[in-house]
Amino acid sequence: MNEWSGADFEDPYAELPDLYDLEHAGFSDDVELYLRLAEVVGDPILELGCGTGRLLAPLAAAGHRITGIDRSRPMLDRARATLHMQTGNLESRVTLSEGSLIEAESAPGGPFGLVIFSLNGLMHVSTLAGQRAALASARRALDPRGMLVIDVVNPTPELLTTLDGRVQHEGSWRDSEATLIDRFSTRTHDSVEQRIDTELWYDLTDPQGHIRRVRSGFPLRYLFASELALLLEVSGFVEWKFYGSYDLDPFGESSDRLIVTAEVTPS
Repeated sequence: MNEWSGADFEDPYAELPDLYDLEHAGFSDDVELYLRLAEVVGDPILELGCGTGRLLAPLAAAGHRITGIDRSRPMLDRARATLHMQTGNLESRVTLSEGSLIEAESAPGGPFGLVIFSLNGLMHVSTLAGQRAALASARRALDPRGMLVIDVVNPTPELLTTLDGRVQHEGSWRDSEATLIDRFSTRTHDSVEQRIDTELWYDLTDPQGHIRRVRSGFPLRYLFASELALLLEVSGFVEWKFYGSYDLDPFGESSDRLIVTAEVTPS
């Protein structure tokens, strides 16, 4: 199911945890934002779609209690291994749970002061009904002082025109065994359903020149700012604010990111 729930769930990330970590090893642009929000709003914190724990570790290292939910067991296993290797007993402040993105209120450790959909996480809920359910569930998971944070791509016309099925080389990395990893993708978009269909493949070339290919694919549903505001309203949120960067610059039509904060009760 596209909502990351149900017995027939097929995990698009089953073979990707190590590759995901290698690819995102240098990405920390959003970490300071979540650290600042956690300091202001307070914990416990819930990250929906936590993956391999890219945000869990720095938030726990700052002393926060955090629950990470993900539908992919291999990604959670990688997160556990990563936390175990960290100093400072981070594991004691982190709870990992396999679960659906649309069942936030069932997450252990709540109610929460902060609920996070980081780095396109909400887009993985790939239908309008599912996204509404995910937001309503996040609202129920928050305590009365709580805040929701969403980070998704801003679907500008310029971006959407690039989603034409062309094959793109998106980067190269080397792992600890000197294997060269090349990532390729092809993406198409359905303007009626606001769905981006993504296919990924990674070519792994070992030092002897042998190549192994890992493939994956998944749908994403993009949201426009006005649509997201309406979904927040019908889900019971108030006082939402829109930003265009991790530095909380004003949101504009050409912003790369659409970052939203929303409150449970008026301030």
